[in-house]
Amino acid sequence: MIITEAQGLRELGTQIFVALGAPKAKAEFVAETLVEANLCGHDSHGVFYFPVYGERIKLGHIHPKENPKIVKETPSSAYLNGRWGFGQIAAKKMIETAVEKARTSMVAAVGGFNINHIGRLGYYTTWATEQDMVGMMFVNVGNPLVSPFHGTGRTFGTNPASISTPTATGENFLMDYATSLAAAGKLSVARAKHAKVPSHWIRDKNDNPTDDPNAFYDGGYLVGFGEHKGYGVQMASELLGAALTGSRTSMDDSQNPPSPNGVFCIAINPEAFVGLGAFKEKSSEIIKIVKSRKPEKGETVLVPGDPERISKRQRLRDGIPLPEDTWEQISKISLELGLDPKIALKKG
Repeated sequence: MIITEAQGLRELGTQIFVALGAPKAKAEFVAETLVEANLCGHDSHGVFYFPVYGERIKLGHIHPKENPKIVKETPSSAYLNGRWGFGQIAAKKMIETAVEKARTSMVAAVGGFNINHIGRLGYYTTWATEQDMVGMMFVNVGNPLVSPFHGTGRTFGTNPASISTPTATGENFLMDYATSLAAAGKLSVARAKHAKVPSHWIRDKNDNPTDDPNAFYDGGYLVGFGEHKGYGVQMASELLGAALTGSRTSMDDSQNPPSPNGVFCIAINPEAFVGLGAFKEKSSEIIKIVKSRKPEKGETVLVPGDPERISKRQRLRDGIPLPEDTWEQISKISLELGLDPKIALKKG
């Protein structure tokens, strides 16, 4: 593993995207979201994407200078065309619009289409929470990778969902996960590490369980989480993310562009209900009671959002580990662009 540091990775990512034609502000934001994913322990959505996005820019799938555009709106809703710019820029515009409208309308929803990969959903729902809103986001991935419940073969995208709520302590509740047992990026990370994966995550092309991540790339597929319950969330993300926004469905395997996201987000203003202060206090009380329960032997009672906070504190202190294969790919695109990748390495 290669040990890197957050600030150096942000600088390197910014330089890579600027060299590929992105305005500096856009490059900085995209790099920030990817590094934040690594800090929070979600390596599958992190700087692994520096060279992936670089290749997509070169192929014309990502238009680095493009800005999203709202094409329809009401006081409590908006419909946005991402225009195939960076997905992160479109997702940021969407959650900002939802939050701003919810300040007066109390509840607001924004849907988006023609959007590239947006990265980790929790980044955007947490941002809404930092504005004292409940943030919700449902995304379909227009690339079939996951089987349906009691079915076989690639049918759905990894179709993530996220909900974030504010608390009195400032440590938000954050639900954020793919509706497959593992995000596709986790298989890429495992392959880069030359590591095995839990055998219940994937099936090979003959529908057999396997712990070899390479089997996924040889005609295999991911399995959905939570049986029928997870399947319901998987379908909800498809219907809200694709059907409601007019985005490419997961079942469409045209692959051009790769893995587009149909995005649907909601912002809820607690002032419409019990009030912000009361909501934060009650939320913190609930979390405190849950975490006070006696844990199972060898375990710790956590709530959604805690693992990310724990990882971030540790990785800011100790550095961000990257598989050698991932670092080689980042170094390769950096050197091709005349950049020095060593600025991302942890000092000392």
